[in-house]
Amino acid sequence: LVDSGVYPYHILAITFNNKAANEMKDRILGALGGDGAGVWTSTFHSMCARMLRQDADRLGYTKDFTIYTDLESERVVKRVTENIREADPKRRASYLNHISRAKTAALSPAEYFEEIKEFTEDAKAVTLVYSAYEKELKESNAMDFDDLLLKTVQLFETCPDVLERWQNRFR
Repeated sequence: LVDSGVYPYHILAITFNNKAANEMKDRILGALGGDGAGVWTSTFHSMCARMLRQDADRLGYTKDFTIYTDLESERVVKRVTENIREADPKRRASYLNHISRAKTAALSPAEYFEEIKEFTEDAKAVTLVYSAYEKELKESNAMDFDDLLLKTVQLFETCPDVLERWQNRFR
């Protein structure tokens, strides 16, 4: 591999789930032996988490930020809905779903409100919950699973030097 000018350090093998990532890693090591150890094999989310661990401070987080599980995210939504008069505590699952959709579309709470206000009865409550949820995560130095992808994109968009470093690393 190195003889061909391709260095394992410059290879990123990425997939959707841990089982596939482990299978890829085993196959790469089987085919390349020790050279395969330099290949970065992971899922999208673990790749983003690994990148963020190096540069999260550029987004206002510390490098030891916490990654919230779905259960922890549910607890945050439960807490914030208790403090928002317009929020219906029975709609917590719906709020989480909206937050995830907004993050997948890379929309801030205000941008998401503009997207849903004509189609969703409780758009104001959704927006208030989303805003409070984001505030609590940031104050807790935490990211949810959707943030791993979203914050990596934000990092690349706002810090071209970081993007360039990763582009040079993985060719």
